[in-house]
Amino acid sequence: MLIALALGACGAMIDADQARICRAAAPALHEASVEIVETALSPVPGAPNALKLSYRARRDGFASAHWMICTFAAQTGIGRFELTAIDTDRGALSDIKLYILQRWGLDDRPPALARQPLLRLDARTAYWLQQTLNGIVMAGVYGLIATGFSLVYGLIGRINLAFGEIAVLAGTNMLVAVGVASQFGRLGPMALTLSLLTGAAAGALASWVIGRLVVLPVSQRTTSPQAVLIATAAVAIVLAELLRITAPDRVNWLPALLNRPIYIAGTRGFIATATPAQLLAAALSLFGASMLLGLIGLSRFGRAWRAHAQDPLMAAMLGVPVPALRSATFLVSGAAAGLAGTIVVLAYGTISPGDGLAITLKALISAVIGGIGSVPGAFLGAALVAGVETVWSSAFDIAYRDVVTYSLLAAFLILRPGGLFNRAAPSPREF
Repeated sequence: MLIALALGACGAMIDADQARICRAAAPALHEASVEIVETALSPVPGAPNALKLSYRARRDGFASAHWMICTFAAQTGIGRFELTAIDTDRGALSDIKLYILQRWGLDDRPPALARQPLLRLDARTAYWLQQTLNGIVMAGVYGLIATGFSLVYGLIGRINLAFGEIAVLAGTNMLVAVGVASQFGRLGPMALTLSLLTGAAAGALASWVIGRLVVLPVSQRTTSPQAVLIATAAVAIVLAELLRITAPDRVNWLPALLNRPIYIAGTRGFIATATPAQLLAAALSLFGASMLLGLIGLSRFGRAWRAHAQDPLMAAMLGVPVPALRSATFLVSGAAAGLAGTIVVLAYGTISPGDGLAITLKALISAVIGGIGSVPGAFLGAALVAGVETVWSSAFDIAYRDVVTYSLLAAFLILRPGGLFNRAAPSPREF
């Protein structure tokens, strides 16, 4: 999938909001009786803030071909909504005409044209398909961060409560990278790929620093797990406040790229839709899960990690490099959390410091339900938590969704403290 994105770097992605504004401007340039039929919408080479709309104007059975180029103030931030110039095959619009168009001509924007879905399903089935598509992204986010909890806990028996804020930090770095890339030309697949990698790398680096400077020193000085919980909670607060204070100094929204809906299945009563951005976020979630499961099950790092998790002393005696293993574990767990943060940005357009606590708690619940310390269990627990949230939000009062989720955690701690993959656990795990 990443190779496909790189191969598509010669193309460019179109901001959905800018495309909508440009499409709305075309009818205003003709009489009300003229029907506008779009033929093409494409970027303008050498002009990263411009789009070219080709269309046919039909009236009284005759059609004529036209084009117009819409130029915007910027690619990111509030400037991407500001239409600064329009050039047409009949000449450029004057400043007065452009002002009149912006003031009155774009108020009644035409709705998107309805399209036939790819598959025909009854409305009820299509509705639940839509909820499933919505839940896949959150399951991936919870699962990736829950894996971070499981990797660290399985190695040293401690929980790092800063993983949610590490995900927020990674998503913020992705947004910064997108802003920087937009200064050098139109955003394309290669720029988006590099921004995703920047976010994941930022999460890996933050996790490694926190692990080396906070988690390991504190856990080595005391046998109580509460000390690491308190220390990492403090780190999470510091990161959240740092991101909150610096938020006004940067653009905190991803341009509406890959956001034109795809009509998947349904009928006139209800049609399940998804945007390419949502599908890419879901694909990244599955890609990250597959990579982590393969890393633990098949790689040398995975064998060393499993050996140390089973018997740390014996693993060290048999030559497992424990310091290097711990560093690698912090890097891998941070990269997983970082990927989760970039997925949130890709799917929802932004991520904010206030999201860290909620993500941390839901991911921790997923890890506990799956059997904390088990990487496959983390993903299975995330799927269960996301499924419960999705079903409850779709069928019942959404105000009680978190009540049900935390009640599920309490039920597992009481009835099956070892989680889904550790039924024989003799006692509840420490937190």
